[in-house]
Amino acid sequence: MKMKKFIAILFVLIFFLSFYGNALSNESMSFSNVPVSYFENAVYNIGRIYGIKEDKTILNEYNSLFSSKDTFVLVLMYHNIYTNKRINSYDVSLEDFKKHIEILKSYGFESIKLDDLYEFLMFNKKIPKRSVIFTFDDGFKSVVLASSVLKGNGFTGVASLITGYIGSVWEVNENEIKTLLNNGFEISLHSHKLHNIYQKLLKEKKYKDIEVDINQSKEDAINILHISPIAFTYPQGAFDKTIEEILRENGFKIGFGLYGKLINKYGDNPFYVSRVEISERLKTSNPMVFKKFIEKLIK
Repeated sequence: MKMKKFIAILFVLIFFLSFYGNALSNESMSFSNVPVSYFENAVYNIGRIYGIKEDKTILNEYNSLFSSKDTFVLVLMYHNIYTNKRINSYDVSLEDFKKHIEILKSYGFESIKLDDLYEFLMFNKKIPKRSVIFTFDDGFKSVVLASSVLKGNGFTGVASLITGYIGSVWEVNENEIKTLLNNGFEISLHSHKLHNIYQKLLKEKKYKDIEVDINQSKEDAINILHISPIAFTYPQGAFDKTIEEILRENGFKIGFGLYGKLINKYGDNPFYVSRVEISERLKTSNPMVFKKFIEKLIK
């Protein structure tokens, strides 16, 4: 009986100390935004351990709620996917893009949704050990083709839209966005119209201008697309704690950065999700370079 009490108390301590330990390093974590199911499942399993003498399946059930320590999320940043002629050095050819998908599939990578990403970073939710998110910045029309290719291979993605230019000559229109959503894509906001001057605004600490632009992009998403995105992709990578607070106050849960770490793990700040740029300018779009990068990542 003493041993069972000890095990029960130990699991309670592990669960709550782990939560508080992560809270100290992540200001956005609090009990108020923890999914109720996490507490219910944890308490349920602790109760079963206390009430049953020896049953290894109980421990397996408990562990199945959370990701293992070596679980990570790789977030890839693309822009335009071209078939004939590239627009700029940030582009990637469709042929190379398809090879990236083949490489990721061969190494067991799986797509996850934005809610999964958030709950993994915050609460260590169980997700595939090698998770990947394809992101496409600026909403180029080619993202529709990319979404179809990804869907055909069992993957999804995220389109980062500059809402003030929806339907322009180069950005997706409303019908194309509907196609993206039907293909399993999610939407991240990428500014309203101030995309090209975010770094300047940040340097000059013009946070009011930034906040107005962010709010307008969200209003556009609600009024035009009838969705309320939970993610924001920082234009030009412009980010600091004040911008993070602006996003949090306006209902966002995730912020995509430009660079940082190669992968994202439990405990990382969901308001700065690190991404890896895949482009011809960095030569990361080269299939051989891409494959070597993935192989090095999973060693």
